[in-house]
Amino acid sequence: MNNRIKVLYIDDEILNLQAFKAMYRRQFEIFTARSADEGLQVLKEQPIEVVISDQRMPGKTGVDFFESIVNIHPNPVRILLTAYSDINAIIDAINRGQVYRYVTKPWSEYDLKLTIENAYQLYLLKEQNNKLNLKYKEIYTNSTDPIVLFDTNGRIIEYNKATLNLLDDDEQALNQTTFNALIYDKNDAKNIIEIFKKDKNIEGFECQIATKKGELKTCLISGNVIVDSYKNVVSYQAIIKDITEQTKVTQLLFKKAVETQEKERERISRDLHDGVGQELIALKLQLEQLKTDTPNIENSNISKLSTNLTQSINQLRSICYDILPPALIEYGFNYALNQLANSIEHIDFQITISEDMPPLDKELETSLYRITQEFINNSVKHSKCSKIKIGIRISNGLHLSLSDNGEGFDLNNSSSGLGISNIIYRVKAFNGTYKFNSKINKETSLDIKIPLFT
Repeated sequence: MNNRIKVLYIDDEILNLQAFKAMYRRQFEIFTARSADEGLQVLKEQPIEVVISDQRMPGKTGVDFFESIVNIHPNPVRILLTAYSDINAIIDAINRGQVYRYVTKPWSEYDLKLTIENAYQLYLLKEQNNKLNLKYKEIYTNSTDPIVLFDTNGRIIEYNKATLNLLDDDEQALNQTTFNALIYDKNDAKNIIEIFKKDKNIEGFECQIATKKGELKTCLISGNVIVDSYKNVVSYQAIIKDITEQTKVTQLLFKKAVETQEKERERISRDLHDGVGQELIALKLQLEQLKTDTPNIENSNISKLSTNLTQSINQLRSICYDILPPALIEYGFNYALNQLANSIEHIDFQITISEDMPPLDKELETSLYRITQEFINNSVKHSKCSKIKIGIRISNGLHLSLSDNGEGFDLNNSSSGLGISNIIYRVKAFNGTYKFNSKINKETSLDIKIPLFT
């Protein structure tokens, strides 16, 4: 098997061809041609790896020849032989003919040999790169997941068919848009770009993507930065996984779980109120009647028992209220939230609710109340806070922000873990996202976003 580098040398002077072949025939497999047309014919018949051409030839010059083969034979590495004074030819060779290197006449036998060998190494790299590109192109084209390439300015430069299918879009429209335009929440788009610009990969960034028909699809975005040989960032690749259907199923399961939990709360509250509560009230009435019917009985003991019964009844009412606040059912979230804040002593509440708050369904109102209630309980028990802020606004969905000025707590602490789990559970039931921050000796904050679409 012949492993020598295959070199094509083109020159209109036959003596130069003979000299070149005699000089290098032991190191390389030499092919020669006396014109650009002959050289093109050799390229068609032989797997040439390095092409050397003289610049000054009748008909097509060396630059003209190289320019003519750029598209049809891009892989052979090109070397131009030229006189030192042909500076314009050198510039043309670089700009038009994509020449790897130029060599001035007369050439040095050793230097030219080294140039050919270096050119061959470049050829191998190009071949390897082409194979990788073909493999990637096949994966890219056949992938069922949308793949988008966009430049550092956010302009989309390439995408596969799966992207068009996801967006219900056509190729022409997508060519004129940006990656940011695909993401429904512009804060999410900003965060994705910022991660990319820090030269970091992205894995499983959840967001919503808007289709041409106005439908919102829940997606996970993973991606990486693409750099050139000088480590300069040239573009970003985003791989999009549509999890809309999986999210709907998961959301339905969470909703059913929350619904079941609320029904159980309602049952417990009713049983306590109608069972134990009524029995306690009956006992108190009997005690009051006994006090009236038997005036000689020790009244101090009866009064003490009556007081204890009253306290037990009030505690039971408080438990029933926490389990199922009647204000939430009768008057809605805003009223119940303010009533909850007024019931807690020694805490300064700052509540801000957007005036453009749309009507919310009872399930969502209940979950928002439970989330806020759980956060307040955690803050009061663990953070020793004196102030709690509650904010609700509408901007591409409903945003609930909660924070306190306390000492913070360990999110992994078992005493607070169940409450946090309940919060996460309810957020996911409405396809929402959350960001929980708390550290020892730091304030605690919880930011929740819930999309207002079905």
